[in-house]
Amino acid sequence: MIETRDAASGNKETIDEKIRRIRLLLLNRETGEERYCTLDEAETWDWANPELWRIVNGWQITSFNDLLNLLSMKAEKSIEEIKILQAPRFMMLSGG
Repeated sequence: MIETRDAASGNKETIDEKIRRIRLLLLNRETGEERYCTLDEAETWDWANPELWRIVNGWQITSFNDLLNLLSMKAEKSIEEIKILQAPRFMMLSGG
């Protein structure tokens, strides 16, 4: 567990705590639905399905571990929200 210190307040906070605070906005390109989801929900997604793509800032996320790695980088930069674009593979390759 990595600890960071907020320079202004002197509060210590772990990267794990920062990751848990990041809001995940899921944008479903197939249905047009936008909603917030939890990290626990993201862990239950079918990550083994190659036909469903999840993209964050132009990067394809292919596993829950990849998502955690990305969130760790975002947490270090104190980013509070990320958008996850989700769509079937054919929609992403055809331009939506």
